[in-house]
Amino acid sequence: MRKITIFILALFTLSACNKGFESLEEAVQSQWKTPINIVNQDEDNQLVYYLDQTQHILGNYQYENGKYRYDNEQSVGTEFDSENGLPFLLSANHFDGVGDIIHGAIKTEREVDRFVIEYKNGEEQEIKATNNTFITEFPSYLSIEAVQFFSEVKNAYAYDKTMKLLEVGNSYLNKIMY
Repeated sequence: MRKITIFILALFTLSACNKGFESLEEAVQSQWKTPINIVNQDEDNQLVYYLDQTQHILGNYQYENGKYRYDNEQSVGTEFDSENGLPFLLSANHFDGVGDIIHGAIKTEREVDRFVIEYKNGEEQEIKATNNTFITEFPSYLSIEAVQFFSEVKNAYAYDKTMKLLEVGNSYLNKIMY
């Protein structure tokens, strides 16, 4: 009887340790049949920005005991394009346990250094780019929910390392807002 108890405890321990994946990429890939490409990660809020072919996706992951877990339950994805200028994405979403998050991207061969969001109240939010994408929390001066985000945005900009303006997101923002 004692051997059976030890065996059952060992199986329980091993199965508990196997929940999750060694890498975030493996955890996210486990939810997709097509290859994904992680392009940005917010470790503090446990958010991952990745590409599934042409779709840009932001999702929430868990990291516990050295293992990553991911499901698509709290993920948002979109494809975007533009008739004028560079395709520019700006989005705001709420994630349970994290809060309201702003994220975006621009499709260009040039490397984006930073994004700037200009709000109607005169404030500006500057965000460091990673692989031409960004993930950031709502600034403290915005006391709105994610669904109201675009009512407060005046414009968005993408700059390269030389501070040259790559694109103004206004034309795309107008398409999203209306």
